[in-house]
Amino acid sequence: MIMEKDFEVKREGTVLTVVLGEELERTNSPVLTDELTLYKDQGVEKLVFDATKLTYISSSGIRVILYCKKYLSDNLEIVFVNCNKDILKVLDLVGIQPYITFVNTTSDAG
Repeated sequence: MIMEKDFEVKREGTVLTVVLGEELERTNSPVLTDELTLYKDQGVEKLVFDATKLTYISSSGIRVILYCKKYLSDNLEIVFVNCNKDILKVLDLVGIQPYITFVNTTSDAG
C-alpha cells in the first residue's frame, strides 16, 4: 500500500498548522501521525487543522485527532478552521467535538 501525503504541516512559534487535503483516511493518516509525532514535547500549544478542502474523514483520520489531543502536549488546543457540515457532523457523532474549537464552519450544525 502506498502512503500518500495529502497535507502540509507548518509551524509558527507555538502554533502548528496542518492544511488538510480532500480526505483524511487510512492511506494518509499514518503519515500525518508520524509527522505530528516529531512535534511531541516541542512547545506546541495550538494545533490548527485547516479543513477548507476536507470532504471526507475516516476513523483513521479521527484517530489522528485523538492521538494529538492525548500525546502531543498536555494543554494542546485543537482548532478546526473551515470545516464543512458533513465533517462537523461526523466529529459530533463520535463525541470529540467538545475537545475541538471550530472557526468559520460552513454550517449551523449543532
